[in-house]
Amino acid sequence: MRQFYLLFRHFILLCLPLIIFSCNESTVDPELFGSISGTVKTSEEAGSLPMEGVTITTNPGTTSVTTNSDGSFSLSEVSVGDVTVNAKKEGYTAVSTPVKVQEGKELVMQVVMGIAPPETAAPAEPVYALPLDASANQQTEVKLVWNNGKTEKGDTLFFDVIIYENGEFVGDTIAESIMDTTFVAKNLKFETNYRWKVDVSNRARQETKGREWKFRTENFPKNGFFFVKDTLGSKDIYSWDLAKNHLIRLTDNGGTQLHPIVSPTEQIAYSSNESGEYHIYTMDRRGKNVTQVTYDFPVAGYKSNGGGFCWSPDGEKILYPHNESLISINKDGSGWDIVSTAPVGWNYKECDYTYGFGGVDVEKVVVLAQGPKSYQNEIYLMNPDGTGLFLLMPDQFGTISGPVFSPDGKTVIFSRDTIVQYDIGKRMDVRIYSINIDGSNLTDLSGDEKDGNDIQARYDELKDKIVFTNVANDGDGLKTIWRMDPDGQNREQIITNGEMPFKINPR
Repeated sequence: MRQFYLLFRHFILLCLPLIIFSCNESTVDPELFGSISGTVKTSEEAGSLPMEGVTITTNPGTTSVTTNSDGSFSLSEVSVGDVTVNAKKEGYTAVSTPVKVQEGKELVMQVVMGIAPPETAAPAEPVYALPLDASANQQTEVKLVWNNGKTEKGDTLFFDVIIYENGEFVGDTIAESIMDTTFVAKNLKFETNYRWKVDVSNRARQETKGREWKFRTENFPKNGFFFVKDTLGSKDIYSWDLAKNHLIRLTDNGGTQLHPIVSPTEQIAYSSNESGEYHIYTMDRRGKNVTQVTYDFPVAGYKSNGGGFCWSPDGEKILYPHNESLISINKDGSGWDIVSTAPVGWNYKECDYTYGFGGVDVEKVVVLAQGPKSYQNEIYLMNPDGTGLFLLMPDQFGTISGPVFSPDGKTVIFSRDTIVQYDIGKRMDVRIYSINIDGSNLTDLSGDEKDGNDIQARYDELKDKIVFTNVANDGDGLKTIWRMDPDGQNREQIITNGEMPFKINPR
């Protein structure tokens, strides 16, 4: 089995050059903006009165606004260049005015709208523009664009946008009686065929059905970054590609889902308190095929929030703490076994597992033991069967959390607070440290640039970065995700409102 782990590791290293992946942000030209403001009034025949409630849009699109009681409107951050300003209101002839927006300047305009003449004929069928018919690889947020067909002069048109998923005969009306000729379809599914159409009607409610166009959304992305994000009062697990294109919510059960850990076979283990206690579940990278792993023995311990578990190197077992016990369980929930028992009066809290201990083909587990007080911690090394116990980090003042092995198995990194609040265990200055597996060379990786507490540190699978969470030392501030070099250099924030990061190399 150990030879298999070694071969698997060599195979991954050989394959890395063949995998196309980059965390670098794309270099793009900066966007330049101006602004547009103005007033809308009726024609002289209608009294030249200010018009309230006129819908103002632009092409290319920006924000849609409506005029105030004095007929005024304002559009900020309009891209520079040629822009068409559209004004529409039921009962009045729509007006489209071409303008040129300049960087940093406000363009002031006046729009005059006449009363629309009576409508005697049904409107013509809309002319579709984007996306092109039968196009593929569309994102899950698609801008639908069409143009008015031939209409009577002064027609006021209303559009219903209907979308159909795969072969369904009944579509969903995603926009109703809008006057704009663009609409963004959101929350579409990956790898799905869609049909869409636009039905148009006029003020006389004469309707013309649009024909159907179709498109297909892109394949489900192979995101490599997993983390937890607050979502309207609940905590859920997301995946991301770090390019700001594919942020995917994987859990949506309400409550709290925490600590995503990806196995070598790309199953995601996580903890959830759906039952009132933290139990371990697994799911695939799409958030599907959810399986509950633990039942009788939840993830539990001193102030436990359901974390501290880890995968075995072959992805077949999960190790996790249950009070004084360290338990091994098969990924399907069968075959649980107590691997080790903590010293009397202590609990096990967190663990990690490597198959390359010391840079050779040796399996080893690192485990954090928690004493009766928050600042009483010890880190042990042991064999996967609980034998060969070695005290790596003795009990010292300072709360410890999150011990994990480095990719080469020669060091362990963890977070440690050296300022102890004896009464409440509040963490004041948490730093990321590394220590050699023989207990030597304790090194502060957070350095002088750190602000707040550095916690939940892990190496990414490419082994060139440590990803971690930073939070204010009051514990209540916004959690952000950072990365840095293994020696603590080049700290940079990569995610706002996120915690518990886990980074793999997409395959």
